[in-house]
Order: sequence, then structure tokens, then C-alpha cells
Amino acid sequence: MARHSLMPLAGNVISRDPFWSLQRSMSKLFEDAFRGSPAVGDAWDLYSVMPQLNISETDREFRVTAELPGVAEKDVDVTLDDDVLTIRGEKKLEKREEKENYHVVERSYGQFQRSIRVPHSVKGEQVQARVENGVLTIVLPKNQAQEKARHIEVKGGAH
Repeated sequence: MARHSLMPLAGNVISRDPFWSLQRSMSKLFEDAFRGSPAVGDAWDLYSVMPQLNISETDREFRVTAELPGVAEKDVDVTLDDDVLTIRGEKKLEKREEKENYHVVERSYGQFQRSIRVPHSVKGEQVQARVENGVLTIVLPKNQAQEKARHIEVKGGAH
């Protein structure tokens, strides 16, 4: 039986919260309007570094894929704490010694963190994570011992 939603978390706020959606939309608006502007600073870059997630489920496992282009394997940290899966990492800026005058800066760098609540008990010791071609894939095998959902007949009439 599902214990929790698969909705991504932002800190302690579930992303289906309408205020979270509004905040995200406003941040995207400012990011698009001021991309690369020194006045905006690094706070807006955080949203463009956030990995986009796909979450799928079969009867045996959950599969989470995250886009991490330009992020080295050593710069990714995946943890499973009880029923919360967290992906942390950092996309680092490659420093060059030569002086360059950039006219447009659209590539984003910085730290990111995404968390999702896993709605089913998983076999923590069998969770696997792999990065290939800029995509992180995490496979979370379900714990089959967990009680399955069952239908309960509703009866009418006197007790």
C-alpha cells in the first residue's frame, strides 16, 4: 500500500503546494529575464542547475532518472534516509587561466539538491545508482514483504 506521494520535495515543502508552484514560476521568470546579470547573483542559477527528474514504477522497482549534464560522477551524492531519496551534487565551473570576454553566459554552475519521498518500502541494501551520458539512474527494488493493498467490502443495513 502506498505510504506517501512520489511528488518531489523542496526542503520540507511538497512541490504540489500551489505556493511552491508560484515560487518556481516566478523564479523561472526572473531567471529568464536576468540570466547572466551580475545583479541577480547565484541564487537564480540554483534553479537552472536543478536536475529534471523522471520517476517510473513497475511491480518490482522504482526507477528515478535525473539529467546531470556536465556533472562528474564524483560530484554526485545519493542517499536514502528512511523513505526519502535525496540527490545532491555540484556542477563545477572549469577555470581557465586565459582572459576571455564573455558576451553571453547561459551555462549554469553550482550546487543542487532534489528529494523525493518513496511511497513503498524498498530494499535499501540493493539500491543501485549509475551515471551514464549525463543521466543518473537510480533503481530502488521494492520490498515485496510489505503488505499489499486490499479491497474491503462495504456492507449496508443494520449492524
